[in-house]
Amino acid sequence: TLNISDGGSSLVEGEIITNIANWQPSIDRSDERITISQGNNDQSFTIPSGNLINEWNLKLGTTQPMELSIDAGAYESNIHIGDIQLKKFTIDDGASNSKVTFESVNRITMESLKYNTGASQVELFNLANANFKEMDFDSGAGSYTLDFNGDLQQDAEVSIKSGLSNMKIIIPSDMNAQIILSGGVNNVSLKGTWTVSSDKYRTQSSTGPRLDIDIDMGVGNLELISQESNSL
Repeated sequence: TLNISDGGSSLVEGEIITNIANWQPSIDRSDERITISQGNNDQSFTIPSGNLINEWNLKLGTTQPMELSIDAGAYESNIHIGDIQLKKFTIDDGASNSKVTFESVNRITMESLKYNTGASQVELFNLANANFKEMDFDSGAGSYTLDFNGDLQQDAEVSIKSGLSNMKIIIPSDMNAQIILSGGVNNVSLKGTWTVSSDKYRTQSSTGPRLDIDIDMGVGNLELISQESNSL
C-alpha cells in the first residue's frame, strides 16, 4: 500500500513498514533528487507467501516545486495532493487499486500529468485543480473514473486511450469543455445536459478556460456526466 499526503519543509518524510527482508527500501539522495526504491529490483524479485506487510506512508514537502514519479507494480494507493507544488506528475503501474485526489489548486502550472496503467481500478478526483497543461491517461482493461471538478486555471488538453474497460468522465456543467470520441466505441451513456454533434460532446458553457478531451476507446462502456455543483 502507498499513502501520500502533504508534509512540511522536508522534501519527503514518513515511514515504510515491511516484514520481508528483501523488500527493505533503499534511498538514494542528491542535491535535487530523492529516489526511494523497494528491494533490488532484479529479475529474481518474488512475492513470498504468508502474512505480508508492505506499507509506505509518505509526506511530501509543500515549500518548493517538485516533480513526482511513481513506478509500481501491483499495489493499492491513496494519494492526496493538497499544497504540494507539482511541476510534473507521472504514474506508471500494473494491476492497481488507486485513488488520487487534488484537494486544492496547484500553485504552479503542471507541465504534464501522465498516468499509464494495466488492468486496474483507478479514480482521479478534482483533476482541474492539478492545473496541468497536458494530461495523458493510457490504460488496459479495468474500471476508471476521471473527475474534472475543481478550478480550471488555463486551457488544458487531455488524451485518453483505453482498451476493454468501464470509463466514467465527470465534468462540471459550468466548465467550458469538449470531448471528441474515436476508436469505435459505441456504448456511450450520457448524464446531464450535453450538446452532441456526431462524435463531439460539449457542455453548455462557452466561457472561461477550455478543457479539450480526446478519447480513443475500442470496446467497453463510456459514461459522460455533466455534473451540477454538489449533485453527485
